[in-house]
Amino acid sequence: MRWVAFLAFAVLAYGLAQGLYKQAELSAAQFCVLFVLVKTLTNGGSWAVLSQGPVRQPGDRLFYAWALAGQILNGLGWIGYFLALSRGPAALVGTITAAYTAVTVGLALIFLKERPTWLQAMGVFILIVCGMALAYEPGDGARWGQGWLALSLGTLLLWGTAVCIFKHAYRLPAADDARFFLTNWAGAALTLLPYGLLHGGMAGLGPAAMGLGLLVVLLYALGDLALFCALRRGPAFLVAPLSGLYPLPTLVWAVLVLQERISPLQGAAVALTLAGIVLVAWPAEGRRAAPARRPDSG
Repeated sequence: MRWVAFLAFAVLAYGLAQGLYKQAELSAAQFCVLFVLVKTLTNGGSWAVLSQGPVRQPGDRLFYAWALAGQILNGLGWIGYFLALSRGPAALVGTITAAYTAVTVGLALIFLKERPTWLQAMGVFILIVCGMALAYEPGDGARWGQGWLALSLGTLLLWGTAVCIFKHAYRLPAADDARFFLTNWAGAALTLLPYGLLHGGMAGLGPAAMGLGLLVVLLYALGDLALFCALRRGPAFLVAPLSGLYPLPTLVWAVLVLQERISPLQGAAVALTLAGIVLVAWPAEGRRAAPARRPDSG
């Protein structure tokens, strides 16, 4: 159950990063460039500490292919998210994209052959709905057109598929956290960095904004590393919806630090979240490990 501790850290890091992002006032381009720069340090440093051997080893080509494919989809999802935010209402964009966990759960059940109990399935459904409700921030009306809805749905599919691919990659021979972290950096460098540089890069980012921006992207980068560790050790159908609860610490930050008030919808989602967590953690009745078969004696 070590994946629970990694996942809890990821949710906390993502939530605090999202809360600070509102104060940092980073543009999408500035965020992307800073994100890749910080990942160079965090992911490269993690590889240096955790690596048990060279970057390339016999039989790891398939692992790298799947892992990098997932990371590129993840980076493209970030770009779609930023474009959707720039064209549509943040409340609806955040709510729609938060449902990416439902895509991961569906793909995990179909392709990864993961099997939750009925209670766990009910808890997963509750957590997905609560994650969407927590991500909703009322205040701006819907502005239709400009393709923001298609971009939001595209981001949902990209992120949901990427997480499922990550889990598949971790099941392949030669998979480990250290080299997976390198593919995460490579995927960001191939997608987010070009997007950021083409849209202004670090222009206009002063020293004060730089400091807060570095803290934001550091929290996101550390959250990514913790989420990958959780995904390697836990089932995707549980890790994905639980990771979607990152708006919960954001909400706490907004109430305690920014003195904001939560909506009735968000309050109900907070209450239901506890019930969802209890259901997904409920032990599977009657599911016991089968005794190991003894080899036939000659």
